[in-house]
Amino acid sequence: MDFYTEFAAHYEAIFPFSETVYSYLRRYLPAPPAAVLDVGCGTGHYVRRLERDGYWAVGIDLNAAMIDYARVHHPTTEFRVLNMLDITDLGQRFDAAACIGNTAAHLAQAQMATFLERVGKVLARDGVWVLQVMNWDYVIAQKHVVFPVIEGPGGVIFYREYRDISPEQVAFATRLEVGGATVFEDMTPLYPLRSDAIVALHEARGFALVDHAGSYGGAPFDPEVFSANIFVFRH
Repeated sequence: MDFYTEFAAHYEAIFPFSETVYSYLRRYLPAPPAAVLDVGCGTGHYVRRLERDGYWAVGIDLNAAMIDYARVHHPTTEFRVLNMLDITDLGQRFDAAACIGNTAAHLAQAQMATFLERVGKVLARDGVWVLQVMNWDYVIAQKHVVFPVIEGPGGVIFYREYRDISPEQVAFATRLEVGGATVFEDMTPLYPLRSDAIVALHEARGFALVDHAGSYGGAPFDPEVFSANIFVFRH
């Protein structure tokens, strides 16, 4: 059983729905009833909110346990178990798509290029694309990065850190505790990309940069600050 399968039941306690994140997304999305794709939707709370607000929204995630949770808790919303590299298999066009939560960092650079090609294929003309990863510009200049501990209801505690940091790969170490007992520990490789490389990959595939921020609250991106790395493009 992988980390994300074990994590599904506790995901909402660690990463609850954020009005700040949602407000940022809505700032750039076309008006409902536009079609929106959430790539790496996890337990589906943003997809459900989009649907409630009048969008036709679809969520995909590679982890079946995450999608099972989403379907149980949001039974009227469309979810699919699907690898992000296979989004063209949906056979649908979207007015906007988003991939947040550092999901795209699971793709090596060659895979990222393929993924962006396929994002371009599923977006309608002048479609909006929102991508969020970590501020890798900052991370790869460090030897070791420890995230603030997240504590959720029910005694849920989530630990994260980056180890063995290099420009090519980062080891993402995680530990989940519930009620003082370790439920799961994992080490996952992530593939960092500097901001200029991310923009270059997009521009080579017909994407135009609209916004670049360091937080969903709108803080400007600073490569020397431990932060998110949020891009908005049009295609």
